[in-house]
Amino acid sequence: MLTSSTQLSIFFKQTMKNNLKTHFKILTCAAALLLSVNASAHERFILPSHTVLSGDKAQSVSFIASISNAIFHADRPLGNNDKGLDVPALAPLFKQLSPVIIGPDGNSKAMSWQAFSRFSVADAHIEASGTYRIALVQPNVAMTTFKKADGNHGRFFANKGRVPAGATNIVRRTTASRVETYVSFNEPNRAALIPTGQGLELSGNTHPNDLFVDETFEFQLTYQGKPLNKAIEVKVLKGATRHRNQRDEQLITTDKQGKFTLTVPQAGFYLLSANLDVEGKADSKIDVHHHGLYATLEVFPQ
Repeated sequence: MLTSSTQLSIFFKQTMKNNLKTHFKILTCAAALLLSVNASAHERFILPSHTVLSGDKAQSVSFIASISNAIFHADRPLGNNDKGLDVPALAPLFKQLSPVIIGPDGNSKAMSWQAFSRFSVADAHIEASGTYRIALVQPNVAMTTFKKADGNHGRFFANKGRVPAGATNIVRRTTASRVETYVSFNEPNRAALIPTGQGLELSGNTHPNDLFVDETFEFQLTYQGKPLNKAIEVKVLKGATRHRNQRDEQLITTDKQGKFTLTVPQAGFYLLSANLDVEGKADSKIDVHHHGLYATLEVFPQ
């Protein structure tokens, strides 16, 4: 029969063992979360207050834009060209962005965005019937990345730096992106959806404001205004990722012309994203041209 002191000792040892297991599980989960966040870093979106409107009078639509891994929960502002909050760390990005709205006639005009601490905001006054394409376009930005002789990684933008002696894994690249969403007033049309010929864009047979649960959407990606000439991966992610344990991403591979189909089981806002790397020409002094696309879509119940 064990003495009281022996029983107490066993109890404390078992308790400490259980606590260590618990702490280990917590640390493991935290590490997994950190890896997950890093793997999907720098996602961005425009979220509209409405995607479909009707009526005899003009309407207004409000938008928020953010750089955030929690879709569609804002984290950092994206866009500022009209007296918004001064965000020094993001000011260079804001200067590069072209905020545009393409109207039902196919013509584009600039938009006014203001930055706040967690997101940027904009309004659009909708008068003519048809479809509007709202975009924040980042043109090509040159960057050189490399691995230093001491093993640390380095980078610089444009020609504002130099590759140090002994560096390896040197990659000269450009990065461009389109962040978009779509709004239709009364009768949708397709003039705003015609590819601009700048970077990676979404097109296809299905209108982006005519999406319903359990129906098959037929989309196509274009590059510089033409269908892709190779298959790439498309990611589709339903919003409210912060309120579920799994991100539940759909990963779809296009055909060699950029075509793909998609069906979703639940209504709500979705972020569709894709990335394309294009090898630079031999005389361009660029190794890789990177293009990103982030399109917000709203799916309605049947």
